[in-house]
Amino acid sequence: MRKLLLLVLSVAMIAGGLYWLAAELLFSDTVYYQFVVGGVALVMLGAYLLWADFAAPLLGIKTWEDE
Repeated sequence: MRKLLLLVLSVAMIAGGLYWLAAELLFSDTVYYQFVVGGVALVMLGAYLLWADFAAPLLGIKTWEDE
């Protein structure tokens, strides 16, 4: 159950961050860079969670959390 919740949360973070970036960069008249940085931070954190908890163990790669 924990893994499913983490998967849903990390995918939602990536999708929300990409939406935030696209909305700010493509559809806004004035680009506020703090929103761009926030979107990038959401995407990076979600990608890190996916990597550390799903992709790296599946590929047999040890992360610093495994030691």
